Amino acid sequence: MIQKDIRASIDIGSNSVLLLVAEVQNGKLRELSRRSEITQLGKELDKNKAFHSESMKATFEALKSYAHDCGDHGVKPENVIVTATEASRVADNASDFFQRVREDLGLSIQIINPEAEAYYSTKGILYDSKFQSEVITIMDIGGASTELIKVNTKTNQILQTISMPVGAVRATQWLEDHLFVQNLQKLFVDFRTEIDNFQTRELFCVAGTMTSLGNMQLDRKEFIEDDLNGMVMKSEDVDILFKKYSDTKASIFLSEFPFLQKRSQNIRGGLHVAYHFIHRLLAREITISTFGLRYGTILEGKIKKEHLWKAL
Repeated sequence: MIQKDIRASIDIGSNSVLLLVAEVQNGKLRELSRRSEITQLGKELDKNKAFHSESMKATFEALKSYAHDCGDHGVKPENVIVTATEASRVADNASDFFQRVREDLGLSIQIINPEAEAYYSTKGILYDSKFQSEVITIMDIGGASTELIKVNTKTNQILQTISMPVGAVRATQWLEDHLFVQNLQKLFVDFRTEIDNFQTRELFCVAGTMTSLGNMQLDRKEFIEDDLNGMVMKSEDVDILFKKYSDTKASIFLSEFPFLQKRSQNIRGGLHVAYHFIHRLLAREITISTFGLRYGTILEGKIKKEHLWKAL
């Protein structure tokens, strides 16, 4: 009898906390549970250099629920692969918060470096996909950072990657503080040479901002993740969304697109990041993938030591 290998991964991002529980066999996944909660750990991070108490409470409750879900599928808390990204690299109180999570829930959180984000997100997006081009460019807009990744689809080798300190949550704060234009201009100057290396006609995008924009493009009230995987948008489609919603309040986003839920508070910032980066990269077509970091970590089965930001 073949013993089932059931794994679980949790991705603690700057805006959302994602869960995936799956049976893994011969490099293939059979999903058992897939969940997402918006907890906004990156909220006002640039101002406070620390997690908000409300964001920590929301994240703790999401992790508590996820731990129960994992247990129902036979995965013990100590065996869940839990990663944290940019917000957790910056927040001064990240270690204390994650120590409490470990003590109370039994989940050990590993803060990973930007290279790890690129590695596992790439592993996820390349999973069971077919690409016409040998070399593709991936854009991952998170809550506090955006990664650009150039990868060889034949060898799965990452050729180049950069991580920049702008994402949906950060950009929303910049917009509220009337600092978006100057901060983005500085970022584009600081990373000018690197960004030029990623210019491409066809851009592959992963994570919540682009899946949300794709669902908005479809004019959906509900979010059907499976319908978005592989969806192709034109740059003109993003232009139309930007023209219509670039100055829209969170309440209007939520009214028109109820599926956004708490993401409605930061989707305006995500839209600005997507619009400007797509134009800066000269992209004409955007292909959306719903397979991201949590898929990559669950396929890998562990986090490599060289991918750790620091030990907790």
